[in-house]
Amino acid sequence: LYAFERGHVVKIKTAVLYEQANIFKSYVDRFYGLRQKFNRAGNAEYVEICKKLLNSLYGKFGQKAEIWEKIGDCPAERDRVELCFEFGATRVKQIRYLLGEIFELKGYEECFNSFPAIPAHVSAYARLYLWELMKQAGVGNYFYCDTDSLIVNEAGLCNLRNQIDKVRLGGVKVVESLNHLTIRGLKDYSTATKQVV
Repeated sequence: LYAFERGHVVKIKTAVLYEQANIFKSYVDRFYGLRQKFNRAGNAEYVEICKKLLNSLYGKFGQKAEIWEKIGDCPAERDRVELCFEFGATRVKQIRYLLGEIFELKGYEECFNSFPAIPAHVSAYARLYLWELMKQAGVGNYFYCDTDSLIVNEAGLCNLRNQIDKVRLGGVKVVESLNHLTIRGLKDYSTATKQVV
């Protein structure tokens, strides 16, 4: 819809349309409620587990399956995966020893039960939400954005004040205030308390 409203779509050859529904509502409500409960109780480990479960479900619908090809037998070998670095090759070969057989990873394919439209929509929605927050912070008031975060200056923080809510799902949460930030590139920055690489 965003692309249509702004005239970005020039031509469509084939399209698939889906009816929208809030398919993860009960899941999100359950785990977000648990996350808040564990947070109030000071149980950081369970808070992190709930966060991971909330952030990873939609991606399972876009997950690819590995294609393993049997290349031999090895009855006396223990189960394991080996990474093989070949001189002059541009990729790393993976070999799996499993139940007396040897397999080589040949590639990836879409899973039989995947539905990429779900993670595509969730990801696009998240990017557009982050873009709206960047616009609200104001040009020149944000320094860095990542999948679910935005680093802003004081003016940007003031412009986002009506979005700040540490409890509401999707609300802006102030995680850290800092006087010094070093940005080296994508997913490569450091603050006084954190190193992201």
